[in-house]
Amino acid sequence: MNRQNHDYRDDFYLSSKRPNSKRRKHYNPDEIDRYNYVDRDIYSSSSDKRRKGKKRRKKCGLKKILTTALCLILITFLGVFAYGKYMLSRLNRSENIDTSKYIEQPADAPAWEVMSDKKINNILLIGTDKGDDGNSSRSDTSMLVSIDKENETIRLVSFLRDLYLEIPTVDYKTKFNVAYAKGGAALTMQTIENNFRVNVDKYISVDFESFEQIIDKLGGLDIKMDKKLCDEENKNMGSNLKPGVNHLNGKLTVYYTRIRNTDSDFGRTGRQREVIELIIQKIKKMNPVQINSMMNECFPLIKTNLTDSEFMYLASIAGTVSKYDIETMHIPNLNTYKEKRVKGIGAVLDLDLPKNCEMLREFLYGKNNKQ
Repeated sequence: MNRQNHDYRDDFYLSSKRPNSKRRKHYNPDEIDRYNYVDRDIYSSSSDKRRKGKKRRKKCGLKKILTTALCLILITFLGVFAYGKYMLSRLNRSENIDTSKYIEQPADAPAWEVMSDKKINNILLIGTDKGDDGNSSRSDTSMLVSIDKENETIRLVSFLRDLYLEIPTVDYKTKFNVAYAKGGAALTMQTIENNFRVNVDKYISVDFESFEQIIDKLGGLDIKMDKKLCDEENKNMGSNLKPGVNHLNGKLTVYYTRIRNTDSDFGRTGRQREVIELIIQKIKKMNPVQINSMMNECFPLIKTNLTDSEFMYLASIAGTVSKYDIETMHIPNLNTYKEKRVKGIGAVLDLDLPKNCEMLREFLYGKNNKQ
């Protein structure tokens, strides 16, 4: 009875819902198998996302590296800049430099335009002596340092202190070193520019006591000396020098540059140029750390009107400039002057000013120097 009442459609319905039903062997291969179907797009999409994520992470990582590098560069630059500003702040710029009131045309000087060249830097070195009040009152040394970048040459020119010249604001011709006593570095520079028609508007000055300290900080200098010079040093400085090469400390070196009794003012200025050359040679052998230490100790000892940017520029080319050739000259040149005595002034060097002007301009700027 039960078999008769059994509905076979129910069996068919139940068998069709079984996943493993034998009916599956009759499925159409072109139809989608909803039980074993794998959506490839899901995985390919996920893979693309992972690749894009990696690219994004790489880009982010690169950005972080670049940002960090730029920050380090910026910090380093700011540190160097700050240290440079600190170093430059140690320079003495207390002297007011105004040369405009001293510009004039001396009667004996040629009426040429003042000569200058952007590729040549002229800096006047002034060595001063302290007066009874402890202040620098006289210039004992005036040496023009001319840096010629195009021809890779440093030229040193000594101006003898007994030159007989017209000095602005002084009503009479007198000795050149009077310029510093009357108007400091400004009047000294303008006196050279007015008379010799070359541009001089930057200076560095140091008194002899400070110069001693600078030489000592360099470790002294090895200088070749003859018997006369040794005897002069030994007699006045209590030293025990012998003819030949002697190692001189700051005090003995300064005295060496000021000796006049053994020869003349020409010999004295020649020794001054020799010492400057030896200093340059010594700096050539120093490493950057030593140079930095030297600058830190010596900057407070000098006066200058060089700006921060000018000093930074000179510092940037110092390594190159130290390798330049060195040429020297003195004013007056040989056979271009007469020695004479002037009442109330003393012994002077009365020079042929146009001739010395022409020779100086040619020495600094080349033969085509007339303007």
